Amino acid sequence: MSNFSASVASKDLLPDPRPSQPQGWLLGSAALIPVNLAPSLLLAAVGTVQSYGRYWEQIRRDPLLGLAGLLSAAAVATALLGEDWRLSLPGMFNYWPFLLMLPAFGAALADPESRRRLAQVLVLGSGLMLLLGWGEVLWGWQGHLFLGPLWITGVAGGERPAAAFTSPNLLAIYLVIHLCLAAGLWGVTRSRLTRAGLVAMLGLGSLLLLLTASRSGWGAGGLALLIGLVLRRCWWGIALLAGLGLASLAAALDWPGWRAVVPSLIWSRLADTWDPQAPHFSSTANRLDAWRFALQMVRERPLTGWGWQSFPALYNAQDPPELLGHCHNLYLHLAAEGGIPLLLGYLALWGWILARGWRAWRCSQDGLLLGMLLALTAFFAAGIVDVVILDGRLHLLMTLLLGAVWGASLNPLHSEQNGVPADPFPSQAFQPMPQ
Repeated sequence: MSNFSASVASKDLLPDPRPSQPQGWLLGSAALIPVNLAPSLLLAAVGTVQSYGRYWEQIRRDPLLGLAGLLSAAAVATALLGEDWRLSLPGMFNYWPFLLMLPAFGAALADPESRRRLAQVLVLGSGLMLLLGWGEVLWGWQGHLFLGPLWITGVAGGERPAAAFTSPNLLAIYLVIHLCLAAGLWGVTRSRLTRAGLVAMLGLGSLLLLLTASRSGWGAGGLALLIGLVLRRCWWGIALLAGLGLASLAAALDWPGWRAVVPSLIWSRLADTWDPQAPHFSSTANRLDAWRFALQMVRERPLTGWGWQSFPALYNAQDPPELLGHCHNLYLHLAAEGGIPLLLGYLALWGWILARGWRAWRCSQDGLLLGMLLALTAFFAAGIVDVVILDGRLHLLMTLLLGAVWGASLNPLHSEQNGVPADPFPSQAFQPMPQ
């Protein structure tokens, strides 16, 4: 019986060692995201080229290709029209490669098995980030890890865990995404052993998320959890989540008695948000000042923006100088550096994919698809107070999930009569072409 359980667990959690190309390249790219961006991007580029080569006749009829291509051209134009092209030209590589990858990812991840493998690889890979984060918390790990002369990854070290990222906020969003994926896999897995492993990862990841003390991560995770509970009609879970939220808010407001029962890590970080006398209120003040500065940039150049990487250059050139790497709002960032038309284009692209994905989920009630949608919803919600898209690993991760959701919306079972628009091309087009 134990052998049977182990074999089922392996089948449920471990990806097929012989996935078909280009899916195999994308799975390799996803596996290396926690390790290093360079090889991960290289494998993603190979998978993109192969996907375009194998599915070109179908991709070229996909309306997603036109919108992504238009936005990538706009990203290049923004770099050329920027205030300082020496900054803007390198900065455009944060945008157009991922846009051109998106249609290829959608084609390669159109079948449910590919999406399941992707989620498995991402969740398994997150184990490395959990190890690094907990090593930071428990044993004070810090520095870079090497395999011979090859730099593999690093551990930031600091008061708040950041693992291999440069900021605890980045680790927090990474954890939220993978917690959503792990919950989605848990919902579609029958093996008790696999479920136990996923529960352990959910527990360790949730606690590490709490220790990051990232308000954006907490908010994004809480929103994803709330939406998931509402959709599953888990009323006791909603009540528990509401109770925890109210208790934390009461402690942060210093209502009598509440600070004795709520951990200080939680209420002190919440108090930092609005109390000018709090020790770390400066983070809120910096965000507000950055938003005002970004809005002024939008007013002065609303159509073309100031060019990529222009915000830190202009903001830090103030007298007296201010040091900030971005404006702490994804949407203001795109409008200030790329212009309002480019922002609207991105919103149309993301909104279109998410709208189709949610309608596809309503038809299929697929738990894994729900996990992906919740992960993306949390990512874009975190964009209200951060610009995590500037981290290449998180940008690649988001692009893979967007491609997977778009691929799910092209499933032939989700036809117009079931409430989802018809596929722009037949599903059989995604079958491997004869060699």
